[in-house]
Amino acid sequence: MYIEFHSRSAFSFLEGSTLPEDLISVCHRLKMPALALLDRDGVYGSPRFYLAAQKAGLQAHIGAEVTCAPFPISSCQFPTEKRPRSAAKIGQRQSAIENSFRLPLLVASQPGYQNLCQLITRMKLRAQKDEGAVLEHELQQHSAGLICLTGGDEGPLAAALKRGGTAEAYGCVDQLTGIFGRNNVYVELQRHLHREEEVRNRIAIEIARSLQLPLLATNGVCYATARDRELCDVFTAIRHHQTLLTAGRLLARNSERHLKSAEEMSQLFADLPEAIANTCELSSRLEFKLSDLGYEFPKYPVPAGETMMSFLRQRTEEGARWRYGISLSGSAIPLNGFHNKDLQQRARRQIERELNLIEKLDLPGYFLIVWDIVRFCREQNILAQGRGSAANSAVCYSLGITAVDPIGMELLFERFLSEERGEWPDIDIDLPSGDQRERVIQHIYQRYGERGAAMTAQASASAEIFRAVYCGAGSAAPSWTALRGHGHLPGTTRLRRSARTGFHARPCCCAVG
Repeated sequence: MYIEFHSRSAFSFLEGSTLPEDLISVCHRLKMPALALLDRDGVYGSPRFYLAAQKAGLQAHIGAEVTCAPFPISSCQFPTEKRPRSAAKIGQRQSAIENSFRLPLLVASQPGYQNLCQLITRMKLRAQKDEGAVLEHELQQHSAGLICLTGGDEGPLAAALKRGGTAEAYGCVDQLTGIFGRNNVYVELQRHLHREEEVRNRIAIEIARSLQLPLLATNGVCYATARDRELCDVFTAIRHHQTLLTAGRLLARNSERHLKSAEEMSQLFADLPEAIANTCELSSRLEFKLSDLGYEFPKYPVPAGETMMSFLRQRTEEGARWRYGISLSGSAIPLNGFHNKDLQQRARRQIERELNLIEKLDLPGYFLIVWDIVRFCREQNILAQGRGSAANSAVCYSLGITAVDPIGMELLFERFLSEERGEWPDIDIDLPSGDQRERVIQHIYQRYGERGAAMTAQASASAEIFRAVYCGAGSAAPSWTALRGHGHLPGTTRLRRSARTGFHARPCCCAVG
């Protein structure tokens, strides 16, 4: 049996080319019992990865490749007569941080997940995009609950080997054992049929034997199946500002980086069966599940003597009188200009049912935060309109978040929120662009704090894909129709689907957390 412990998804932008759900799908087809996801400097894809694994009955191991600044190697001697060998050709590309490397970290426990998030957050808060790196003392402070791999082309072992030969590589791995503990470091081996990679593997094996560390076979996965390499090549060309025609040997590194079966990996490491067996041993050690975290929505500040639920009920009742002319607390149904008693009775029953479910799922804070944003917009004469499945909620309608009467339109509430589905509600609010949108964003930051609110953005790779596949940098990108009509796109359907799942580059919402 074999378990892949070093895979990237499309959330490693321009490096991985497969969505987390598709990785799980192929893993299930290969009868692999578990899979690890190690995206670059983030755990963005982990929730989707974990949910897909749950549905498929697989175990999802969570982790990340964390960019680290080089740390001084403690003086130590590699215990052989061999002289340090140069490895100048090993390694793929320079990071924005000189001599930095990517440290693959796997989460073994809940404290480990917290430590991983601490490392990533600290690194990103103090530097601009792609310029941050974790420091050695931070690794020492936040190493508990984490398992460290020595990595592939961009890992710490390869970086040390490139920088100072065998002696420095030995010192680097020895230092990692000092940080994470000898039982929490695995010497990683990958085989993609590259000569320089085998040179590194031989040195890695010697170091592992000397330090009595376990070997671990991985495939450094960047895409799910062999035929998905096409898109990975396109991303590589974009990343290096090349086209497929000019990328040349840059694309060679993408070969063989798909999910392979246990049989394929066993053949590949037939001389090192323990490297395959250790994948199952490591999997048994990783007890963390994303569901262990739990989650609480932010607490909405309410007046003294009130709870969030009682405050939400009051705001909903005020809105119900405005929308339907009804009272939630009394038995009488005042007309207030409304003449459809049947509609009013159905509205009252539905609102009560929704409020009971909101209380049961502990979501009053979520609805109050959205109500507060919409209220601010109304007070500032900024057009704000809730949309999507939230329009199916009578509570949202009563709070003024949406403008469609779900009772009169006989809309299905469960499409928005359902206990059986086990999914959180999603309320989208459309705002005008420009200064008015910015005023709302700044209000959110001021009310909930810079660390309590976050901007999300959606980015499109479509134009870059056109250029990489079809034309040179700076050239005008033709339409999909023109490309397909002239037969210039290999694998057009998959490329088109991937481009379609990209998004236009525009800020879309603020998340409060």
